[in-house]
Amino acid sequence: MTDETGEAGTSAVPEDAGTPPQPLPDTAGARRGESLVFASSATWGGIAPITLLNALLNIVTLTLWRFWGRTRVRRYLWSTTTINGIPLEYTGTGWELFRSFIFVMIAIFLPVYALFFAGQLLLPPEHFMLVFGVAYIPFLLFFYWLLGIAMWVARRYRLSRTTWRSIRLGQAGSANGYAWATIGYALLSIITLGWYSPAAEMRLTRRLWRETFYGDRQFTILQEDEGLAGPLYPAFALAWFSGVIGYIAFVVVYMALIWPDLASGEVPATPTLMMIVKMYAALFVFFAVVGLFSLPYAAALLRRKAEILGLDDLDFRLRAGFLSLGWVYVVNLLIIVFTLGFGLPIAQMRLWRYVFNRLEANGEIDIETIRQNADRGPKSGEGLADAFDIGNVI
Repeated sequence: MTDETGEAGTSAVPEDAGTPPQPLPDTAGARRGESLVFASSATWGGIAPITLLNALLNIVTLTLWRFWGRTRVRRYLWSTTTINGIPLEYTGTGWELFRSFIFVMIAIFLPVYALFFAGQLLLPPEHFMLVFGVAYIPFLLFFYWLLGIAMWVARRYRLSRTTWRSIRLGQAGSANGYAWATIGYALLSIITLGWYSPAAEMRLTRRLWRETFYGDRQFTILQEDEGLAGPLYPAFALAWFSGVIGYIAFVVVYMALIWPDLASGEVPATPTLMMIVKMYAALFVFFAVVGLFSLPYAAALLRRKAEILGLDDLDFRLRAGFLSLGWVYVVNLLIIVFTLGFGLPIAQMRLWRYVFNRLEANGEIDIETIRQNADRGPKSGEGLADAFDIGNVI
């Protein structure tokens, strides 16, 4: 900045004024960055009354209340989740979820079921079985494709109904592209006996988040193809080999249980009560051991999904340990089992709280310069996800 001059072209500062005052720094274009602090204050006492009321109304309405009940749970979780002390807001409605579900059932599933039953009625049994056998693989691919569509659409809906500081989140991209990617990655995982699964999981995560927006700001992926899933494979190998060894051990135990009857030639037509108890005990041990050795992979997957994300100058970190995550999973399983599934919102609240209380952001972002997302999202809800029974709270 130069000194102002008078009409005669001389300095406007008097000669006897001493040292001219230094100009103030121009802060008009400076970034006003701030860091982000995540927290969730959701509690059992807050979610339990909502869960109990939803369970009662679901029984009375033959589960039709679930759309409005799910909305109530989401509003509670969102409102108790804060970023820099400011809560999230969920703006979806139960009517949107219900309307979408009805549309999907009428437009997609009703014609499929009608075609199936018409084939049973109009074709001879042997012809129907032949047609069913030929069409089985195409139908399986069709429903798996629909499942991918359902997951993408449900995520887009939830993001578009989530706001912070009155700014919407959003998702762009292609539902069809995501659906075909899930099919391709699933086939690769089958061909590789599961070893492609970590890469598939991370590539699908990247596909979703690189098309995710907060207002007009787009999330970025900080990791290229090379090494995207690399850090996951030691923990995945532990889970994979524990599964194989555990399965072999289960078969050995099962054969040991029935061997006395096989050796005597007196195999009962139906299993005895004691045999059933022993078999389920062996299954419990199998799943418990495999689940324990799979926890490091589950925790590593959560950490990896967080650390590849970026937003402006921010990067993220999730402090997820396999012991702490395992405690969340074990208690959640007990809640779901002993409440006959009605306690699912409580279980989801515990996982939601775990993630947000351990999520950290490094760096700063200028929130004041972020503008509203022009995409308001879909007009209806996530009926396709609900039809596949994946339309849960989170």
